[in-house]
Amino acid sequence: MNIFYQLIGFGALIAMGLSYWQNDKRTILLWQVVANLIFAIHYTLLHACSGALCSFFQIVVLLLFLLQEKFNWSKLVTAIPIVAVFLLIAVVTYETPVTVLPIVASLAALLPFFQSRRRVIQMAGIASGLSWLVYVIAVRSYSGMVTESVLTIITAASLLKKETRKP
Repeated sequence: MNIFYQLIGFGALIAMGLSYWQNDKRTILLWQVVANLIFAIHYTLLHACSGALCSFFQIVVLLLFLLQEKFNWSKLVTAIPIVAVFLLIAVVTYETPVTVLPIVASLAALLPFFQSRRRVIQMAGIASGLSWLVYVIAVRSYSGMVTESVLTIITAASLLKKETRKP
């Protein structure tokens, strides 16, 4: 496996980790757009189709979240096509049950952004990270294994950090 491909994955780790330490939803989303672009490139190079397609589509979804807030679009109307496209990705890329995990992880991580509670977003990030972890082990993304392990820890730490600041 090419070390360069793995290093690209570590770039995504840095961007995603930074996203969870931001104070507002818009900045979190922007950092996650960058991270997902890097992940999409990484999975494409590894020929991990469901991971690559999910990462590319997550960029579109994150941008839709920003537009949904700006234009006050209905959350349900915005969510329906997102779920439909993820289901299409699941059908098109299905090889084994493991190839469905990025879709499950993506839905877990992205749908909570339709509300504004950071804690819910962070908890969904933990669930998503664990699903991605199983997938990256299966596709032998060594940087992904480190990324998802570290992201889950970072997300849990940021959740605890914000929790301890409240009286």
